[in-house]
Amino acid sequence: MDKLIIKFFKKFQGKKISSQDLKLALKKAMNLGASAEDFLLIVNLVKDAKNKKYKLDKKYLLILSAAIIYVIVPIDAVSDLIPGVGWIDDATLIGYVARGYGEVLRDYKDFCKNRSQENSNIKREGNITLS
Repeated sequence: MDKLIIKFFKKFQGKKISSQDLKLALKKAMNLGASAEDFLLIVNLVKDAKNKKYKLDKKYLLILSAAIIYVIVPIDAVSDLIPGVGWIDDATLIGYVARGYGEVLRDYKDFCKNRSQENSNIKREGNITLS
């Protein structure tokens, strides 16, 4: 599966994903129907990896970033400008990536859950953490 996905995303090679791209991705997530939750998880994972809050293998970062870029670029296999059908390919791609890299996404979910619990413990103890 890795070879197929990497081959598919070759056209995005060398393209960097900016903070602005990530904000746009969050806005477009609502168009993905059942895949929206997976897409939001991917966006947050990439954002945390970019900000060095989460360690992610470079290969996975490339693939997940390319998936985000695919969704935010309006011209792809089926143009997002076509009402009603333009998001079908995007949602399908995100579903495919989420299934293919489910373990990576589960690890990130666990990381987020642990981070949330740690933050909750800090608040209860009355400690202040400066970043």
